[in-house]
Amino acid sequence: MSEVINSLKVAVQTGRVVLGEKETLKGLAKRSVKLVVVSSTAPNSKRLVEEAKKLAVKVYEFPGSGWDLAAVCTRAHVVSALGIVDPGESDILSKLQ
Repeated sequence: MSEVINSLKVAVQTGRVVLGEKETLKGLAKRSVKLVVVSSTAPNSKRLVEEAKKLAVKVYEFPGSGWDLAAVCTRAHVVSALGIVDPGESDILSKLQ
């Protein structure tokens, strides 16, 4: 699990991500999101997961709260979900396949 978290940190630092459920849904609609990460306490995660599955986009349920996911993303606000558009130097897409 810590390997996935480290890969997620690298993706946030070196790649392109969209933060939040609304922005992730927009990214799914544009078909630009390659991976959806949802915190275990995300309030509307069911809708987000359903949309991702419709489009055959991989979903990773982050094993912590929105505050824990925010810490990984180095944000000072809750991050309930994020979408990875470009993983940058991260190998997260291959780790979760």
